[in-house]
Amino acid sequence: PTASLVVVTYLAIQAQAFRDGDFIQTARKAQFHQQRTNWHDLLGHHCPRFGNDRVVAVPLQKPMLPLSELDDYKLQLSFDGDRHLTPWLKVIGKGAPPVPVVEVELRRSGEELLGVVAKVLPAPVHYQHAHAHLVEEWRNASEWPKHLLVRYEWVTENDVDLDRGLYVLFGAALLVLLLLIFTAVQDAGPKLAIFLQEVAGDDHVAGVNGAPGAGTSVGSGAGPSTSTWGSTWKDGAKAE
Repeated sequence: PTASLVVVTYLAIQAQAFRDGDFIQTARKAQFHQQRTNWHDLLGHHCPRFGNDRVVAVPLQKPMLPLSELDDYKLQLSFDGDRHLTPWLKVIGKGAPPVPVVEVELRRSGEELLGVVAKVLPAPVHYQHAHAHLVEEWRNASEWPKHLLVRYEWVTENDVDLDRGLYVLFGAALLVLLLLIFTAVQDAGPKLAIFLQEVAGDDHVAGVNGAPGAGTSVGSGAGPSTSTWGSTWKDGAKAE
């Protein structure tokens, strides 16, 4: 049992560790017509890869009803199992760029994803030239699904964090020590109870054997009995 707990502890510590090139789990949900959709996981080729800058085209869900000029279409992204969320990003509606691109900045330290910041910007000219067919989707209001360009950019902070590593190591060692103590106490509990019962039993037996008894055993060890003293006194009286 102890070995299993140690393994589980180690896996929990390593749960958020990534290697370069690993896919980061990503999901999206949309808001339009004053309603919000459920979360939908993105396919692997739409997700960011740890430490790698890339540009992807994420398809947007078509609303049940056509969007009017007053309607907004907003998008929210989730990364690493909902550990990091973006705010709602307006990609269609008043104030949104005609051809939007979402820039996502992901901050990392070593093998850990620290945080995410996202914003909507107009697609640069060279993006529009490179993705002319996507630009046509945005210009045609009735064409769905529209593909939203998302640019993932990584920023490294404190790539070697010795303090964080020492804290994690100390915490893991303390947790393992507590687990070992808990297991030892559980294993020793029944043996300790038996030992205490045996000690209590030995004390009881010693008390019974050491108690004064009745009969001649006491009198024989203390000197002449009453009958002997009586006989002597009578003999003395006769001698006088």
